Amino acid sequence: MKYRSWAIVHLDHLEHNVRAIQASLPSSTRQMAVVKADAYGHGLLEVTGTLGKIGIQAFAVATIEEAIRIRTHLEYPVEEILILGRTPEERFDQLLQFKLTQTVFSEAYLEKIGQYAASQPVHMDVHIKVDTGMNRIGFSHNNIAEIEKVFAYRSLRVRGMFTHLAAADGLKMVDVDFTKRQIRRFDTCLQQLKGYDYGRAHVQNSAGIMNYSELNYDYVRPGVMLFGIPSGDVARTIPLKPVMELKSSITMVKKVKAGEAIGYGQAYVAKQDMMLATVAAGYADGYPRSLSGKGSRVLIQGQFATIVGRVCMDQMMVDVTRIKGVREGDVVTLVGEDGGNNIAMDTLSRLAGTINNELVCQISSRVPRLYRTHSPVLV
Repeated sequence: MKYRSWAIVHLDHLEHNVRAIQASLPSSTRQMAVVKADAYGHGLLEVTGTLGKIGIQAFAVATIEEAIRIRTHLEYPVEEILILGRTPEERFDQLLQFKLTQTVFSEAYLEKIGQYAASQPVHMDVHIKVDTGMNRIGFSHNNIAEIEKVFAYRSLRVRGMFTHLAAADGLKMVDVDFTKRQIRRFDTCLQQLKGYDYGRAHVQNSAGIMNYSELNYDYVRPGVMLFGIPSGDVARTIPLKPVMELKSSITMVKKVKAGEAIGYGQAYVAKQDMMLATVAAGYADGYPRSLSGKGSRVLIQGQFATIVGRVCMDQMMVDVTRIKGVREGDVVTLVGEDGGNNIAMDTLSRLAGTINNELVCQISSRVPRLYRTHSPVLV
């Protein structure tokens, strides 16, 4: 086989998800696609190329490097590329050079970017981040005077204002109450700033889109849900399709006798004679070592096989005693569908004690992404 392990990225599923999300939104609301961290491990240029092709014109990223890659490679119209995090002042010139939009989030950062912009012949585009309770970055929601200082810089053009929901992925009453409190705080800010042109307002991340569909802002910011992956607990169903499958191959098949230990630390001892297959994927590929001993499974020939012993850096071992005719080179499905059975990213993340976002982002760059697509339909 050409690859030891690989990921299949279904760009047609990505298109489907964008349309499904749009169908769930108010007609006036648009999508700002969050494509940070290499589009959650799916491939920044391939994903933004597909999104641009079907009509998405606003993107959000974490770093200026990601923003520049989109601006310099995307062949389709891009109205706005918003950098959600801090851009060092040494690179402010690139914000103007590549026509990027920068988040401003504190009085100290505002002073730096405002002074720089004042020395330039053109406006610098910004969005204002409001902290409504997450206590990460952002102007405090109850300090309107500080937020108003942004508008005092005539060299800055405010194109949007937003906040981030900290607990929208929880359906417990404490989470719902806190999320609604955040929304009220943000709405109060908008009301107090109604004399200013603050551009487009946006609040909902993926979980906010799923659980607070009644909201009606200018943008929503779908991130992990673009890729058909749940974000916490959800109150309603949007018919999303998983975009990525993770595959590997069998390196070796052997007999193991009862009483023999398997893998590092003798963590698993065969209770009876068994057939063991070694799979060419491990934690260096992004398959978490924390799944060792959790009963996690793979698919071989459409049948489930349980991982035994500890997941290694480059390999893992699975019990194939009940699967007949397993051979070296057979395809192994780590995430995805085979023979009518399925292993979801969500299942693995729960077993690993983490979230889907972390699991999909840590799939290694040494795992090649293979892209499948078809003719796009505009959203």
